[in-house]
Formats: sequence, C-alpha cells, structure tokens
Amino acid sequence: MAQDFADGDDEFAEFSDAAVARVVLALDQAITRRRQLAAATVNAKLRIVLGTWVPPPLKPTRIELAVFTVLAQTYGPAVLHHPDFTPVLEDLAECGAVVLVQRALWGEQLDDVRLAARLLDARIPFEILCGTWPEVFMAQAHAELQGFRPQPPKSPKSPMASDGEEGGDD
Repeated sequence: MAQDFADGDDEFAEFSDAAVARVVLALDQAITRRRQLAAATVNAKLRIVLGTWVPPPLKPTRIELAVFTVLAQTYGPAVLHHPDFTPVLEDLAECGAVVLVQRALWGEQLDDVRLAARLLDARIPFEILCGTWPEVFMAQAHAELQGFRPQPPKSPKSPMASDGEEGGDD
C-alpha cells in the first residue's frame, strides 16, 4: 500500500527523515487529541491489561511512538489524511498501538482482518517491533505459555528421614 499513497512513480517510495518526523509528531498530536476528547466523555472506552481495566494513556508511550514511526516510514503523510487510515487512527486512539499491532498481526475477528489488509505493508516492521520488545507486544502470550513451560525439578526427599540421611545425593 505504500506505493499507492506515495508521491512519485517509484514502486516503493521512501520518505525523508524530516518527513517521517513530521508525520510522527502529527500522529502524536492527533492521537493525544482523540484520547483527550474520549477521556472527557463519560463513556470513554477502557481496555483490559492482565485482567485489570486500564484506559489507554493520554500521551503516546515510547512503544507507541515506535509504531507511529513504522506507520510514517511505510505510508508517509497518507496515514494522517487518507480515508483508508481513519479506522487505524481510531484504533490507535481507542486501544493503543500495542493492541493495533497485535490485531494487525494475529487478530481473528473480521475487523482485525480488514485492519491487517489495510496495514499489510507495515507487517514486517511490526514483526521487527515484536521481536525487539516481546515483553510488550507478546505479554499475554508469555503469561499463557508460562503454564506450559517445564518446571524445575523439585528436590527429592527421602521417605526415611529417621536414618539421619537427607535425600537427593544418590
């Protein structure tokens, strides 16, 4: 999709660092503004993080800025102005960038599939972000997998402790 929105005839247009920085700052302002408006309403949506209701932060986090950078590098200013990205901006404001990436990579709902199709060109950079910060992007997976990980062996105890011997040194 980057080629569809880029200015120029190159199949994969690259955006200058200055253009990427401008888009990231504009995304930061747009998402912050949307979150402030949502927080001002009584029915602001909340999300669940490790079983606790948590609203997304008003100001984007360091991880969210990394996601904004991926979007800016991949799509340029189109991410702010093209109507195809309106649902992306809404999800960023409502759920946060981590949930957006999770939905785009692994989501199974119909809306997730649409989101993944819209963000197809950002898939590889999103996977790189997940590999860089697995504790953030795959926290739920780590928690679920903890029950399947092998447990350290328990120290064996001798049933005959009256002999004065302690088990485990056989």
